[in-house]
Amino acid sequence: MILDRKEEVIKYLNQEGLITGNDDPLVEHLSGGVSCRVWKISVNFDRWVIKQALEKLDVKADWFSDVERIHREHEVMKQLELVIPECNIPKILHVDYVNHIYLMTCAEEGVHTWKELLMDGIFNVDTAKSAAEILSQIHSQSYKIDEQVKLGFSDQKYFIQLRVDPFHRFLISKYPKLSSEINGLIKELTEQKTCLVHGDFSPKNMLVEKIGSIVLIDYEVAHWGNPVFDIAYCLGHLMLKAWHLNKPAELLKLISGFITNYKGQVSNLLPHLGLMLLARMDGKSPVNYIQDEKLKQIIRDKAINWIRGGDSGLHVLDAIKKQF
Repeated sequence: MILDRKEEVIKYLNQEGLITGNDDPLVEHLSGGVSCRVWKISVNFDRWVIKQALEKLDVKADWFSDVERIHREHEVMKQLELVIPECNIPKILHVDYVNHIYLMTCAEEGVHTWKELLMDGIFNVDTAKSAAEILSQIHSQSYKIDEQVKLGFSDQKYFIQLRVDPFHRFLISKYPKLSSEINGLIKELTEQKTCLVHGDFSPKNMLVEKIGSIVLIDYEVAHWGNPVFDIAYCLGHLMLKAWHLNKPAELLKLISGFITNYKGQVSNLLPHLGLMLLARMDGKSPVNYIQDEKLKQIIRDKAINWIRGGDSGLHVLDAIKKQF
C-alpha cells in the first residue's frame, strides 16, 4: 500500500485499527526530505507521524535505496532508549514490515527545526551545545547496545546507498584526480567501526521545542561506524549556512559551541568536512539555497584543499575560522 494521498493514509489507519470509523483525523503532509513519505495525523487528543520509505529518492539524479532501511530507523530509535534521554527521541507506536511503514509520536505543536531557526536568523549557541551533547551521548554510550544488535547495525548497506555512493563515489566520477583521497575517506568510514553513527545529523533533523530541548529524528542511515562522519556532516551544514546567510561571526559561535561541547575524539576531520562541503555542491543532492556561482566555487576550492590535506596542521576550529 502506497501512502501518496490523505485518503490512503486514513484508509491505512483504519485497516490497522489505529483509528475507528467514528474518528475524524486531520492528516497533513510533511516534508520527508528526499527519501520518505511523511504524514502528520491529529486525532482526538493524539498527534502522530507516519513514515513510509521511497525506493527512488526525490532528486533529479537516479538515486535508489532499499526500502527496508525504514526498519533500521525504528530499530535504532528503540535501541537509543538505552543511550539518550527519552525526551530527545520520538516513541515508536506501530511498525509494518510489509508496507515499510512505522508510526511514532509527534513533537509539540508549533515546533521548528534548527534549520528553520537558522534560516530565520535565530542563532542560539545553547542549541548548538545541546546538539553536541546529544551526539556525544550517542557515540560514547552506544556500547550499551546488545552485541547481536550491534552486529546487525554493522551492515552499512543503507549508509553506502544514501551517503557513500551519492556523495563520495559520485564525486569521484566528477573529480577523478581526487579518487585516491576520497577512496581513503571511504575506507576510514567503512572499516573503522567504533560506535553508533546517526548518519544524518543535520539541523533539519533537530526539532527545537519551546523549552529548548532537541528531538532528534531521521535515523534511516544510522549504522555502526566512524563518528567522524556525524561531526563533519553537521559542521558542513553550519558552514554552508554561514556562507549563505553571510553571518560568519554568528555561525562561528555556534560552530565553536558545538566543537567545544562534543565530548569525544575523532581523527582526520578536516578532509571529511571538505568532502561534505563538496558533496553539497556537486553530489547527487546539492543544497538548494546556495545558487551564486562565485560562492559555489569558493566552497569547492576550500573543500578540495581540505580533501587534499590542506590546513591539516591547524585545529579544526582555527581552520574553519580562516574561511570567513
